[in-house]
Amino acid sequence: MKHNNKPIIFYDEVCALCNFSLKFLINNDVSNMLLFSPLQGKVAKQMLSEDYQKNLNTLVIVDNCEIYTKANAIKFLIEHIQEFKKFRILLLIPNPIINLCYFFIGKVRYALFGKAKNCLYLDNRFKSKFLI
Repeated sequence: MKHNNKPIIFYDEVCALCNFSLKFLINNDVSNMLLFSPLQGKVAKQMLSEDYQKNLNTLVIVDNCEIYTKANAIKFLIEHIQEFKKFRILLLIPNPIINLCYFFIGKVRYALFGKAKNCLYLDNRFKSKFLI
C-alpha cells in the first residue's frame, strides 16, 4: 500500500458529519498533503490496532508511524497543513476541552446529522485522495 509518506486520515465512512468534514478537508487541502481511508476498510485493518478501528467517534491521523486522535488530530492539521493555519486560535484551547466536545458530538452525530448515503471515495473527483 503506497501512500508517499502523506498523512492518512481515517474516518467513519457512514457518518454524514464525517463525510461533510472530509469534503471540507479535501477542498481546503490545495497542497495535496492528505490521504483518506475509512476506519471500516482494509487499510485501517492493516495499519491500525483494533482499538482504533472500533472507535468511530474520532478521526485518526497516521503520520510517520505517529497516531493522532481527537484534539491532537485537529491540532496536527492546523500545525502541519498550510491551508489550516487560519484556525490557529484553536491551538489555545486545552486538549481536554476539545476532547470533551468530541465526546458529546460523537454521541449525537448520527441523530443530528444522520448517516451518509454515498461514499466519498466513489466520487471520481476524489478517488486519488483515498486509500481503499
